[in-house]
Amino acid sequence: MDQLEQNRLRQLERNIPLIWEYDSMLYIGANTARFHFADKLRTIGTDIDVLEIDPDRCNDLRSYMWIRRIIQGDVVNAANCIKQQYDCVLWSHGPEILQDRGIIFDTIDMLSRIADEVLVTMCPWGQYGYEEGEKGQLRESDINKTALYPCDFLTQGFAVSCLGFENIRGSNMLAWKYKEN
Repeated sequence: MDQLEQNRLRQLERNIPLIWEYDSMLYIGANTARFHFADKLRTIGTDIDVLEIDPDRCNDLRSYMWIRRIIQGDVVNAANCIKQQYDCVLWSHGPEILQDRGIIFDTIDMLSRIADEVLVTMCPWGQYGYEEGEKGQLRESDINKTALYPCDFLTQGFAVSCLGFENIRGSNMLAWKYKEN
C-alpha cells in the first residue's frame, strides 16, 4: 500500500470508525489496477460485492476470490441491477467521472436507498491535474469530468473530510452520510 492510500485509509478509519465492521458492502468502481483498500477488505470477513461498468475489468476481478459477487453495470442505473440492501455502500473515486452534477447527486440519492447504514464517497478535492497527454492514454470511463468540493456534499447532508490541498493532484475528499432512522 503506497503512502497516498495509507493516508486515505487513516482518513476513512478516523471518520467512519466502524467501516470494517459492517456485514455487507457494495464497492463501486474497483478494478485490479485501482482497488482502494483491497488489502484491508480481503481480511475483514465482510460480504463484498463489486459494481463495475467495464466487462474486461469485471473478468479481471474474478481472480479476487474474497469478492462475493461481481456485478457488471453502470452506477447511474444501479437500481436496475442491485436487488439487495447493503450495510455500507462505498463509491470510491467515481462521482467525478460523471459530467453532470444533477446525475451525480441523483445517483448518490439512489445509492443512499441501497445503503442500510452508511453511504461513503471518495473523489478528488476539486480539479484533478492531468499531466500533458495523460488523458489520451485513459479510458473515457476513467477521465475526471467534474470537480467536486465540500459544499457540493454538505448541502446534501453529508459530513466531509478533505485530505491534501484543494485542486491539487492526490487530494482526497471523503463524504459520508449515515442512514436516518
